[in-house]
Amino acid sequence: MISKIKGILDHVDDSSATISVNGIYYEVLLPSALSESLRDGDLLGKEMTLHILDYIEAAQVGNQYPRMVGFAEPVDKEFFSVFTTVPGLGVKKALKSLTIPISDISRAIETGDAQVLQKLPGIGPRLAEKIIAELRGKTARFALARESKPLAKAEKRPDFADEVMTILLQLQYRRSEAQAMLDRAIATGRRFKSSEDLLNQIFKQTTAGAEECERE
Repeated sequence: MISKIKGILDHVDDSSATISVNGIYYEVLLPSALSESLRDGDLLGKEMTLHILDYIEAAQVGNQYPRMVGFAEPVDKEFFSVFTTVPGLGVKKALKSLTIPISDISRAIETGDAQVLQKLPGIGPRLAEKIIAELRGKTARFALARESKPLAKAEKRPDFADEVMTILLQLQYRRSEAQAMLDRAIATGRRFKSSEDLLNQIFKQTTAGAEECERE
């Protein structure tokens, strides 16, 4: 198990960094806000330390790959380690969801405020309730943090997102449901060319979610 990595920052993009350690280059997934701060801080070529959470990613063809997620602060790593124990909340989805401070997320969990959790990208009503059920009583110490910034940047909304919201409301979805559906689609990171393209993605995710519920 790798708990920390110290090396030279060789490359950084929107979701990962490459760290050089004694001639070996490690790819580390990052929360988007941390990626942005590394780029803006002009840290390429400089030594840095990341606190690491490692995990095994299962590919669709049955292969498994070791992956690492890096954080600037150990408390962020500790929260993420707890957060991703919730069934159905994968590492990549969790990384994109952290668009409010972890103290606020933890407070919502401890107070049972599903409405706050549903504002996170990729977190719908069902998953929000599951997060509360699984983690309530386990995140109080993170809720006590005095200063905390979001670990992820909110995904840019397409210009036609409001049009899609109007269509969903016309289809008799509640506003909270429609917003959650829209956020989940945007959180995929796809570049949608039109409202129809975005609606097709929402349809695919809604159908997949219905099939999962049937299996359960």
